[in-house]
Amino acid sequence: MKRILQVTLVALFAVVAGLGFTASRPAAVALAEPSAEANLAGPYGTYCARCHGGDGRANTAKGRQLEADDLTDSTIQNMSTEKMTRIIKNGRGKMPAFKNLSARQIAQIIATVRSF
Repeated sequence: MKRILQVTLVALFAVVAGLGFTASRPAAVALAEPSAEANLAGPYGTYCARCHGGDGRANTAKGRQLEADDLTDSTIQNMSTEKMTRIIKNGRGKMPAFKNLSARQIAQIIATVRSF
């Protein structure tokens, strides 16, 4: 019985550990770097990706035209949540204000930006 339990636990561990791996990256990196497609599923995709792109680098036609910020830049990544919230709500430069977004939507956008 003890041997069956050990084999079962090893097999379970192998399955669980295997779920986090991709062919080329270890689990921690794969989970820490959501795909551009995943970023397009939430409010970031609806309100931000047209200019900032699915990867946050602003390498889109609209992003280049408006000179949108690269959200992977350390200046943005080190920005406080409060400042990001103000910019999203009030806009900045050529970026429009998104005053009608809920606190949850803004938090989701900020979480996506921080994932870049």
